[in-house]
Amino acid sequence: MNVIHIIDFEGSRNLGISEFGIVTLKNFEIIGTRMEYCADCFENHLEYFLSLRQSGIFAAHSAQTEDGLLRHHWPSPGSVPTFINGGTTVSWGPWIDTKLVYRRLFKGLTSYELRDLVASFDLNFTLRELAKKYCSSSTINFHNSLFDALAAALLIQNLSKHFSNVSLQILTSLCKSKGS
Repeated sequence: MNVIHIIDFEGSRNLGISEFGIVTLKNFEIIGTRMEYCADCFENHLEYFLSLRQSGIFAAHSAQTEDGLLRHHWPSPGSVPTFINGGTTVSWGPWIDTKLVYRRLFKGLTSYELRDLVASFDLNFTLRELAKKYCSSSTINFHNSLFDALAAALLIQNLSKHFSNVSLQILTSLCKSKGS
């Protein structure tokens, strides 16, 4: 079972997390979404994020941002499965970073920003249709957490159109630093 939770936070370490959007993929298909406004209450969501990490791995566009924000609030989820090699870890990772994956697989694009990748791979229409289904009408644009999480989820799904052997192992290996 391949479960990926795509996360997008709005906010910062200094100001706090004002909202989060989550898209859950199972075998690369959307099975759930969640959007929460959480100014001054993000700390109340620890159990939710622990349950997500127990059930799958995390993904984001520029994952070091989301990982850093999680670790700022909760340094570790405790012992959780890696979902890659049958082992466990005490980190929020391994992460799938769509920006890094696309940078490594599609060299030479002019930009690897979320909006630009969605446009480069002709995903705007599909993203808008998904957003109509899952987002409120006032949040159907970039820099809204659920919209951005949907865009990153589409980028993950798009990989299977280009590569027949997409797996958690391959995606996470593309996100490791070149020296590791």
